[in-house]
Formats: sequence, C-alpha cells, structure tokens
Amino acid sequence: MSFVRYEEYSPVERPGYQEELDEVVRNVAQRTRESYERQGVGRAIRTAHGKSYGLVKATVTVGALRPEYAQGIFAEPGTYDAIVRYSNGLGHLRADSLLGAACGMGIKMFGVPGASLLTDEAHATTFDLNLINNRTFFANTVHDYLAIEPLFAQLPDALVNPATRKQWLGDFLTRQGTLRTPEEWLWDELFAMMSFTAVPRQNLLSYTYNSMGAFRYGAYIAKVRSVPTPESLEGIEHGEVDVQSDGEAFRNTLVGEAGARDHSFDLQVQLNTDLGRMPVDNTSVEWPESLSPWVTVARIDIPRQDISGEENLDAADGTSITPWRSREEHRPIGEIQRVREEVYRRSSIERHRINGQPRKEPAASAELLG
Repeated sequence: MSFVRYEEYSPVERPGYQEELDEVVRNVAQRTRESYERQGVGRAIRTAHGKSYGLVKATVTVGALRPEYAQGIFAEPGTYDAIVRYSNGLGHLRADSLLGAACGMGIKMFGVPGASLLTDEAHATTFDLNLINNRTFFANTVHDYLAIEPLFAQLPDALVNPATRKQWLGDFLTRQGTLRTPEEWLWDELFAMMSFTAVPRQNLLSYTYNSMGAFRYGAYIAKVRSVPTPESLEGIEHGEVDVQSDGEAFRNTLVGEAGARDHSFDLQVQLNTDLGRMPVDNTSVEWPESLSPWVTVARIDIPRQDISGEENLDAADGTSITPWRSREEHRPIGEIQRVREEVYRRSSIERHRINGQPRKEPAASAELLG
C-alpha cells in the first residue's frame, strides 16, 4: 500500500480568506460574550461543546509500531499522563432531551516533547485531540463557516420546529441564498449535518470518536479516531441513555460507568492513500476503509474513578481543547482546520476572561483532578 506523503498536499489559497476569517472570529467572540446573558448561568460558555459531561484521568500508551505509523509523537514507545473531557456538541446548557446526541471526546496529553504550534504557549507540554462521535463534518471553508455558524447556533430548535425547518435547510444548502444553482449547493455538507441526527444516544464511553479533519502524520497525512476496546465495550452496564426520564442522562451514565470499572480505547490513525478519493479539504466526505485501514497506534486507559462532584464539572468547563495544541509533525491541515486555530483561540480568551478562569495550560492531570 502506497501512502500520500505530506508534501504532496497543496493547501487551497482563496482570495478574501483573511477578511472572512476576521469576520468569523469577531462573530464567535461576540456570540461567546452574549452567552453570559443568553444562557443565564452566570458564566460564558463555548459556542460549540458548551455542556460538559465530565473530566476523567487517563493514560495514553504508545507501543512499538511499523515505520509508517511510528511518526511524530508516536515514533517511540512511551506512556503519557492524560485527561479526557466529554461534552455535548451544541453551544447550549439545557436538559439532554433538548440537545442532540452529537458529543465530543477531547483528549489532552501531558509531558509531550517539542514546541506547541500555539505561539502564545509554545513551551507548554500538552498535546490535544478533539474528536466527535460522527465520521464526517459539515463545514469545509471559512466562507461556509461564516454562513453556517449562526445557523448552528439555532440547533436543535430550528430542525425540531416544522415552521422553521424548511427555511433552515434551505439557508444551509444555499449558504443563506448566496449559492444560486444546485451544482453549487452544499450537498456534501448538508448530508454530513443530517447524519448527526442519526447518532444514537448511548453511554459516552461506548462511542467511536473521529477527528473533524486531517492532520500531518510525520511524513504522511492521516485522520484520527478512538474506538472502545472490545473488553471495555462488553463491560459497560450503564449503556442506555434515557434523556426523557433524566435530563442529565449523559452525565449520570458517564459518572456511573466511570465509578464502576476501568475503561479503555484504541487510538487509531487512517493514512491517506488517494487525495482524490480521500479529500483533505472536504471533511464532509468519509475516507473509505477499503483504501486504507484504521491502525491502532496507542491505547487510552481510563481507570475507575469518582467524577460525581461539581468540582469535576468546573474542571471540565475550564479545560481548553484545540487541535492546534499540537506539534509540527501533527499539524492540522485543510482550510476548516486553519479556521479553527484562531476561532478556538479567541473563543477561549473571551470565555476565560469573562469567567475569571486562568488561561494557563496545566502541567499534569493532578493539577485539575487531584
């Protein structure tokens, strides 16, 4: 099998990119500020992944790998201290019955050598992976993001309400009327968005979580995912998430399962073999496994622990996860990944400032969870 080398990928440079990015960043910063009043909980929240479900201690263990997979921080066997944040994908604080089932798994590893790609914390030893429980994503360019971000803020209400559903879908498909012909419309992105409505409600420790875009993987290009190990999945007893009878079902089943037994995930990568059929700049298209299999490069172990206290939610809320808290060998690539760099940074700055939370990377999991 022949893998695409990193230097074979050429970023798309579009006129007006920086101006549109500046507008997106301003909009996100404003929406973050407005969330203080809008949510009515005495603090600002994220415009996405606003509701935390819990923060758990973990370790990430890298084993001996074949040369093409032994890249970057996975080049040598080793074990990293880590934490994992679980969250709902939407930017609201509501009962789970009023939110969708799109959820995130944010992984933060400690003690990772090398300079961070975030210039304002280049010496931090943390390394983040932000993953979602869906295989595709619904925005691919800054131009898309500019139109879709305010529509995203209307979810899930706009799709639940028959009076607004058609208008919302039309605005999404046509990028709020700026795309005139069916050939231009955002079909891939719409199908990706609607796929989130099919995500089942189940224990957060039982999902497979995927990266929302591609990354440099040393000499190659890859996507990343975490998959529950068979023994971990088999042992889950709090599998059902009944949001109708319990408005905090996702958190309560996570608390119950984390407190009952150990859990584990395989961290896997899928190397790119064909830039045409495995596009970097279209995150709405799934990379076929027939072209390149998923290969385990590390194991995530989550020991049994008590996360039931309110202090755990406070720690989860104050934890920042961004794909750009990475290393050069794992640089995020693709236009929507570049958009995330400044959007996540500015959102974090605004949120921590309003909430009086220190914006400083911890050196170990013990700083957050004792």
